[in-house]
Amino acid sequence: MSRTYSIRKRLILLISLPILLSALMIGILSLMSAYDEIEEIYDAQMAHASKVLLQLTQHEILEDQGYEIELGPENTKPVHRYEKKLTFRIWEKDHLVTESDLARDFRSFRAPQGYSDQTLNGTSWRFFVFYDPETQITIEVAEKEEVRQELILKILAGLLAPLSIFFPLVMLIIWLGVTWSLNPLTQLSEQVDLRESNDFSPISSPFMSEELQPLIRAFNRLLERIKQTFSREQAFTDNAAHELRTPLAAMKTQTQVLLKKIKTEEYKEDFQNLVASIDRATHMVDQLLNFARLQSDQQLEFEDVSLHVLLDDTISEYRNWAQQKNITLTYHGHEGSKIRGNEHALELMLRNLLDNALKYTPSGGIVGVSQRQGKDNNTIALEITDTGPGIPDTEKKRVFERFYRVKKNADRGSGLGLAMVRWVCDIHGASINLSDNQPRGLTVHIEFKTV
Repeated sequence: MSRTYSIRKRLILLISLPILLSALMIGILSLMSAYDEIEEIYDAQMAHASKVLLQLTQHEILEDQGYEIELGPENTKPVHRYEKKLTFRIWEKDHLVTESDLARDFRSFRAPQGYSDQTLNGTSWRFFVFYDPETQITIEVAEKEEVRQELILKILAGLLAPLSIFFPLVMLIIWLGVTWSLNPLTQLSEQVDLRESNDFSPISSPFMSEELQPLIRAFNRLLERIKQTFSREQAFTDNAAHELRTPLAAMKTQTQVLLKKIKTEEYKEDFQNLVASIDRATHMVDQLLNFARLQSDQQLEFEDVSLHVLLDDTISEYRNWAQQKNITLTYHGHEGSKIRGNEHALELMLRNLLDNALKYTPSGGIVGVSQRQGKDNNTIALEITDTGPGIPDTEKKRVFERFYRVKKNADRGSGLGLAMVRWVCDIHGASINLSDNQPRGLTVHIEFKTV
């Protein structure tokens, strides 16, 4: 079973996903590069600070080996908030010469020479220890890791903030671009969808994209093949119907003449059945001819048609037949209801519906025709009900196929009536539904759009 998918969604995904992945990779690489640079810069500052401290204190330390530098009280008003995250200690051999306030928490801890990461009292520190072998002075500089982490987070936020604006904007641009690019395909679909079922003219549009041109050419070739097949079918049906009418009329005439001459009741019944068969064949040929002529008219003329007047005139012609069969034929409608359509096609549709209703309704039955406002204010509903045998639910859809006849009524119809009705509804944009008429029978419901 084939699965459908959206070209628009697939294109947006295929375009936006690489952009998003590329942006994320660039962001990650930039962040890694920034992290390395931050480490380098901060480590360089710690090394520089240790050498500055050595230069400032070595003279005083070397003057007196037991000299201990006393630092004054720290200014409680820091110039920068990172001041409380930096500290240092100065050693002369194993003797602590001086230290900053934060370094007192280190107590007896000694970091190894060079750079190292240490955790003291639950706090992560970055140490740099510089040892001068000439003076045997050790400078220990420490910095809290959160300083670097905070800077990394700020850089990350600086990357994500523009990305959070950039990516939705890119997605919008991609969506608009893909939608605009697929507009020719939508226009082509609408152009095909709005075509009449008998319109086989080629599709042509100067604004179609190059990618759609092969599809349009292939579709036009298909239309041409369908047109030729349709023309051959119509020509055959029309010619066959014409050729069959004459011999059928001659057969009926000869049969009726023989029927008058025959005195034996047994043979009379056989000839009457033969006349009935000829009548059914003639009726089918007439329907084929009407259907072929209607479909062969490539440009059906549409005009404003009064459905009420058309129904009233058509029903009047059937009242005689209804009386002969002892069937009650009723009509309820209102004037002023007009639809846009072809009067000949609509009349053919009504005649087929009334033919079926009266043909299958037994003596004493009722055939009702009603015309009223539809479900919407801009539609007219036409209903024809009968009290005949009805149509089983399993066959309600198939009866619109050509030459299909309901099994229990197969000997009474040609199988073309409802196919013609469906075709007329289609060319008028009308909907048709079949349902059961309670307690028995069939209801045909058609809805037309008003003018």
